[in-house]
Amino acid sequence: MKVFHRQLLVAWIVLINMLFSVAFAFENTEKPAQEVSSETSEGVFSGLFRMGYISINPNNAESAQGSAIGGELSYSSASWNGISATGSLYTTQKLFNDPNGGFFSSEGESYSILGQAYAQVNLASTEIKIGRFAFDSPHAGTDDVRMIPNTFSGILVSNTDLTDTTVYLAHLDQWAGAGAYQPEEFTDLNNSDGVNVVGVVYQGFDDVALQSWYYNASNLYNLFYLEAMVDKGDFSFGGQYGKQSNKSAVRVGSGGELFGIKASYNINDFKLSGAYNYVSGTVVKGFSGGPFFTNAADHTIADHTIADVVDQRALALGIDYVGIDNVTIGLLNVAFDKGADELDLFISYDFGNAMTFDFIYHNIHEDGDLVLAMFNLGF
Repeated sequence: MKVFHRQLLVAWIVLINMLFSVAFAFENTEKPAQEVSSETSEGVFSGLFRMGYISINPNNAESAQGSAIGGELSYSSASWNGISATGSLYTTQKLFNDPNGGFFSSEGESYSILGQAYAQVNLASTEIKIGRFAFDSPHAGTDDVRMIPNTFSGILVSNTDLTDTTVYLAHLDQWAGAGAYQPEEFTDLNNSDGVNVVGVVYQGFDDVALQSWYYNASNLYNLFYLEAMVDKGDFSFGGQYGKQSNKSAVRVGSGGELFGIKASYNINDFKLSGAYNYVSGTVVKGFSGGPFFTNAADHTIADHTIADVVDQRALALGIDYVGIDNVTIGLLNVAFDKGADELDLFISYDFGNAMTFDFIYHNIHEDGDLVLAMFNLGF
């Protein structure tokens, strides 16, 4: 593992000190965009300042680093008769002459993008978004693990008429962000056909969360996903099931089924966790990092199944420590029976006032290692 550039470390220290002071000076002004009511009396600005560093060191190739500064600036208008609008500008800018393009455009350059620009209509228990928006679901989500998250364009409808139930209907026609083939611009999903999504989330049982999703991408694939989670104080457990059919002539395999279980237990300042996935055939992530219980920070069970690998298994074991104020230290090992295993060490510090610092070291065994560090300040 290579160490940080000395210049970058100095810049971070200076900037973090400055921002730490600013954040505490405005302790009571934080108002994240996602918490803004649909019936605000005036427009609201919000945003996120972000700095990132990434270093990839493959075993059979030259290492490459990347460093960036950027973030998000959003504005949500006041609501008029249930109608409002939101726009969010995202940017990622190079700090140095960095050969690693993980933070940048498809050509490895800095870029800015209007990632959200949508009209919102609230009618009783129904909310409608039209335009570009952030959306999180098992197989289509923001996947915010780099400088700029995924966002989508299309239409999203959510309804809460049924007790303890939220129903989602969406048509997504384009996407942009870190997971897209061209992060710097909105490009077609599934050529010009887009993806149709139906989701149902039910929370009517104490300590139980149920969700079911279906994604139809004509001439590409159909994805069905079901998940149940139980949270009983210090103990939690859950299961997942997915069925996928491949309708693309250029993809490997005809599809497959996903089975998964996971559990965690809190004891004093430690959290112990374990998860197991089995894939019969092949599966894909969709348009996000994927919902698989055994996801490592970099590798997933889908990464291995697309390369002529079928009937994949993965076992994840982890431990987190929270005995130091505002600090979380974690270790996660994921063993794939037909691919490179991964060991992740992460350290997270929460300064309060929407300020955090995250450091992750990925040891991807025979594939090399990766370092990722992110500093975030919300306002």
